[in-house]
Amino acid sequence: MINLKKGEGQRPLYEQIYNQIKLDIINGYLSPNERILGARTLAKMLEVSRNTVDRAYLQLTLEGYIESRKNSGFYVLKLPKMLHSGKEKCTFDESYKDEEILTQEDVVYDLTNSSHTSNLFPKKVWKKHYLTAIDQLELSEKLSSLQPFQGDVALRKEICRYLKRIRGVVCHPRQIIITSGLQQSLDYLCQFLGKSKNVLMEEPSYPKAREIFIKNSCNIITEKVDDKGLDIGNLSNVANIDIIYTTPSHQFPLGMIMPISRRQKLLEFSEHNDSFIIEDDYDSELRYYEKPVPALKSKDYPDRVIYLGTFSKILSPSFRMSYIVLPEQFTDGFLEKFKLHNSTVNLINQIALANVLSSGDYDRLVRKMNHIFKKRYEAFQDGFDSFQIPIKVSHNVSGQYFLVNFPTKINQSEMIKRALDEGVKVYDTMQFWQDEAECPHEHLFLGFSKIELEDIPDCMKRLKKAWDI
Repeated sequence: MINLKKGEGQRPLYEQIYNQIKLDIINGYLSPNERILGARTLAKMLEVSRNTVDRAYLQLTLEGYIESRKNSGFYVLKLPKMLHSGKEKCTFDESYKDEEILTQEDVVYDLTNSSHTSNLFPKKVWKKHYLTAIDQLELSEKLSSLQPFQGDVALRKEICRYLKRIRGVVCHPRQIIITSGLQQSLDYLCQFLGKSKNVLMEEPSYPKAREIFIKNSCNIITEKVDDKGLDIGNLSNVANIDIIYTTPSHQFPLGMIMPISRRQKLLEFSEHNDSFIIEDDYDSELRYYEKPVPALKSKDYPDRVIYLGTFSKILSPSFRMSYIVLPEQFTDGFLEKFKLHNSTVNLINQIALANVLSSGDYDRLVRKMNHIFKKRYEAFQDGFDSFQIPIKVSHNVSGQYFLVNFPTKINQSEMIKRALDEGVKVYDTMQFWQDEAECPHEHLFLGFSKIELEDIPDCMKRLKKAWDI
């Protein structure tokens, strides 16, 4: 029996007829070779036009549910067994909530460094340059065009100017590849350099980078950092290192800066051992008390440093745009390797970002973010200084996070749970160590990019209560 819903907001009548007959066939209510009602008869029964039923039957015929037999009518066709189920495989209702949203309901303050408070996004600045970008692309008739794999040349030129001025890196637009984030950057590099490489990583280090290397069948070799970062001098007995992944300007997550002497040794090691360095310069602009130190790439006379940069720390973590600066010796081979690829990064966003950089608005945003994050960091410092037991905050001169150091060993999971019971989400540090047994048990990881300055005193009260200090 076909029931039609007529009126505004309902599906077209022919579509309702088509759907109900199709389901009857799939569910077995109409058997193979069974003759169904003629179009004229069904139209009269349903009080619809003959044309409406004809459209429904045509669609059923095109999809192979029925066939027309000369001078006989329409008959049901036999279906493959896999189609004989009217049960929907995946359904949801409007009450559905993402699992992440459900787990966040009791969190008042999320001390993460992977998202921002919404007021940090430069809405007016971005809207102005975004609309300008649309006009520019429309005038140049590129609004609906595919773009080259490397990304838009205007943005790559602006990145070259910016890197020379801020990071001391001299490069050509041809060396730059625009990507949608660190994962894509590292995936591209692993595809180009070849999988199953020996990758040296700092211990501790960024876990997502480690996961990407492992996914690409790389063998991870770790070397502990000290108060000056990675010491390549300890690797004299380690052979066959293909790639060195490092964060020399702001070691993640411990925060130290690699001095020039060690940088020079690292470059010499890579040249002598025919290895390449991936420099992840993930938040170099965020410096509270002094100018950013020059990038390792700025001293790359052997041409062995692959530089990774991002705009997400300043604009927004959801703004998925990063870039690779290739060594000159890689450029031709890299472009040949990916010559059939197109860029996956939104072209309008690329043009808008080029405008943000060329106008000086990006520099102003960097200064604003440094001012805001410095105040937040110092507010947390003051808050922990007021605790009765000596909890130390790691001395940061940049970034969006810090480590809290307890005077004695703690159970990280227990302290995290107690904080969460008071509405504050903090993070363990074990995730940053490949060998979790080597992770010091006195630390926790706290970010401050997603908490307002005026909320920090209340957050500190909650932590004080949670940790009973």
